Amino acid sequence: MSTGSHTEIRELSNDERIFNLYKNVWIGYPGAVAIRDRMEGLLKLPTTHRMPNLALIGESNSGKSMLLNNFFKRHSPDLDPNAEKTVLPVLIVQMPAEPNESRLYGAILHQLFAEPTNRELPASMINRIKVLFRSLEVKMLILDEFNNALAGSYIKQRRFLNGIRYLSNELMIPIVVAGTVEAQRALSSDPQLANRFEPVYLHRWKLDENLIRLLMTFEPTLGLKQKSNLYEQINAENILISSEGLIGDMLMMLRRLAEKAIKDGTEHIEPRWLTKAFLDDFGWVIPSMRMKRAG
Repeated sequence: MSTGSHTEIRELSNDERIFNLYKNVWIGYPGAVAIRDRMEGLLKLPTTHRMPNLALIGESNSGKSMLLNNFFKRHSPDLDPNAEKTVLPVLIVQMPAEPNESRLYGAILHQLFAEPTNRELPASMINRIKVLFRSLEVKMLILDEFNNALAGSYIKQRRFLNGIRYLSNELMIPIVVAGTVEAQRALSSDPQLANRFEPVYLHRWKLDENLIRLLMTFEPTLGLKQKSNLYEQINAENILISSEGLIGDMLMMLRRLAEKAIKDGTEHIEPRWLTKAFLDDFGWVIPSMRMKRAG
């Protein structure tokens, strides 16, 4: 987002600025850019019988979806109605809630607007997927929430992972799976798959120059009329503590505080708002505590 657009945002009405707060914003920090570049490299590889694959591993709210959505946006299909055909370089599919190869193939067909028929066999679905992928020139398949592969029984897991291996062999395109550490555990349980999927990681943030640059980049997107100086050390420390280093929680907390600043006319995030005492009263719950309550 350019500086000019930041100025334009500050000139919007309060309601418009609050709406704009919660739009997806790509923050191109070094760790995410390096992984995105690795994915770009996979797209350019020649077709072989055993394509290299990637496993994007990170905790919940570590920025996986932000990265994948940005990558997809860079390779979104051309929707020109006058084009001779539609080309879909990258397809993102949400994993089914439990390991089931038929449901996975059905989810892929659903994303391609080619719903599976009642009781359609997996072999039939695979054949249709291959035809559609060739027609649409799909060069990469991304499977999000791959940690769901561990949700079923051992037999279901084995059958599902065999289906992933078969899918990789048949499509001959790079596959990127994304999920929590459980996704890596699922892959590790199958030595052949583990060798095919190179793991890359989105780690928790720590107090360093990268965090300071992140806060300096993100603050202008909040659309506040006064500076909050989030990058100053005491502010950065408190932000890190309250988000536990997870970028998704970090950005959501700052957006909620920015919304408060817009509504009450403060127009900046005060340093005391970032303290534990204030955030407790504000209703912010740190990630680990949310997990405990959910459990």
